[in-house]
Order: sequence, then C-alpha cells, then structure tokens
Amino acid sequence: MKLFISWSGERSKAFAVALKEWFPLVLHFVEPWLSEADIEAGQRWADAVAKELEACNFGVLCVTRENLNSPWILFEAGALAKSLDGARVTPLLLDIDFKEVSGPLAQFQAKKFDKKGMLELVQSLNQNAPQPVPEDRYKQLFEALWPELEKKIATIPKTAAGAKHSRPQSEVLEELVEAVRKMEVRVREQPDEPRPRRRNKFHPMMFRDMAEMLSERPGDPIGILLLASTVREDFPWLYEIGVETYRALKSGRKAEAREAVQRFTRAFEVTMHGPFRHEDIGGASRHMFMREMEFVMRDLLHNQMAHLEVPKSTKGESP
Repeated sequence: MKLFISWSGERSKAFAVALKEWFPLVLHFVEPWLSEADIEAGQRWADAVAKELEACNFGVLCVTRENLNSPWILFEAGALAKSLDGARVTPLLLDIDFKEVSGPLAQFQAKKFDKKGMLELVQSLNQNAPQPVPEDRYKQLFEALWPELEKKIATIPKTAAGAKHSRPQSEVLEELVEAVRKMEVRVREQPDEPRPRRRNKFHPMMFRDMAEMLSERPGDPIGILLLASTVREDFPWLYEIGVETYRALKSGRKAEAREAVQRFTRAFEVTMHGPFRHEDIGGASRHMFMREMEFVMRDLLHNQMAHLEVPKSTKGESP
C-alpha cells in the first residue's frame, strides 16, 4: 500500500520522517514515500512528486503551525484529492487545534497527533488496504510502538528555527518595478527580429505567495491578475478576460463582479481542457502544469465568490 507523506518546513519534515519509519512497523504492508528535499525547492521535484501522487493509495499531510497555509501543502492536498477519495487524505495536526484549520484543508477529516488520532489513522489505513490485518494484531503492535513514536515527536522543537523574514510590501513593489524597467530596457536594446518562443519558467504556486504579499485587503483580486499573466503569450483571450474580471472585482459592483468571475471560470475550464497545446507552458509536463493551474485558480476564484456573497440578513444593499 503506497502512502504519500506530504511535508513543508523543518518541523514538518522531522514529523514526516518519524512517521515514515513508524508506519511499516505497525502495518507491514504500508510503503511510505516522502520527498527528500524541501518541496519548496520548486520544479526540480515536480516530476517525482507527480509520479508518486499517481501511484499512492493514501495520503497524510504533516501540518504544523508554520506550514498551515503553505502553498505547497495546499497544492499536494489538492492533487491528492483529485486522485483519491477524500476519506483517504488525512491532515495530521502537530500542536494545533482543529478550529485553526481552514481553506482547502478544511474539506478533509483531520486528525490530531495524539494516541487517539493516530490509532484512528492506523485503522483507516488498514481498512483501505487490499488485505487488511486482523484488528487485534495491529492494535497490539500499536500499543507496543506508540510510546516510541510519541517520545520521538516530543523532541521536535516547538517553533521552527530561523523564521523567515517578512519583507515590507513597499520593498517588494519597488523590486518588481525595477525588474520591469530593466526588462523594458533589454527589449528596446535588442534588434527587431523574430525570436524563438521562450518557455515560461514560473511555477503557478509562486503566485499565491506573491498575491498574499501584494494584497491590500481580504478578497483583493490581485492573484487572478498575476496568474492570468502567466498565459498571456499562449492564451491572450484568457488573459484579457482575466483583466476584465480583475477590473469588475475592483469596481465593487457585486452583480457585475459575480458575472465576470463566472465567465472567467468557464473560459479557464474550456481553455485548460480544450484542444490547445500545453506542453511548453510552465516548465513542467502538460499533466502537471494543468493540475497546478487548476488547483490554484480554483482556489482563487472560490475565494472571490465567497467574498461576493451577500449576507441574507442584509436588505436594501445595492448590487
């Protein structure tokens, strides 16, 4: 039974490694897999991760306070959800409460890392196995091996060392403007002749982080504009519809904004699943790129529609 263990960050990695070593001791048929390098390293791990996601039978997400909203954890959660039944994807929470889990992870049945939660997870793994072991056998092994795992996890520091420095928004914007100016200068200096088509090397998940840094308020549609820009060269019509959607959302007119989001959603789905070439987009395989784009864009559009919902108790509000 293939078990995919997802992690992001040092605490989460230590958690994942301990689980990888422990699960086969309790259930002999479990074959855990986790990436050896931090999944935030980017495209280098994309092909390997895609292969394991396709082959796995069950997924465990090692969730800590530091990676609760990590785009990479969310990406792998979405990828697992597409290839597995939701009951076979379990966020395992280390030192955080159920009420702290929100967004895409909230759709899964999370378990706390404690004796009760781990026994329930072992039971789920066994129930989904092609040839489950007798209940009394795995419970006996669990009782014998739980103290060792509990002790090992207790040695993981409560907070991650070397927390990432949060850069001021003004600094990020200044750097982006400077990069654009340099790009314009290089374009003007190059001879006016046909150039080979350049592959887009941006990973779609990067734009979630950028959107969070540039957002001025909850529901800011900047993420839609950023992600649409990645397909401007390949699908200009999708970019134009994305710009129109961004403007409609910024206008504050909810009826118009809802209609624009729905139109953009339809255009995106037709483009991603229509008879178009995707091989040279995003620096990844067509299958991986489409999965990443769909997951990120679906999350962005879902958040926009949630912010556009009018409370039922509100009366007399103009659309």
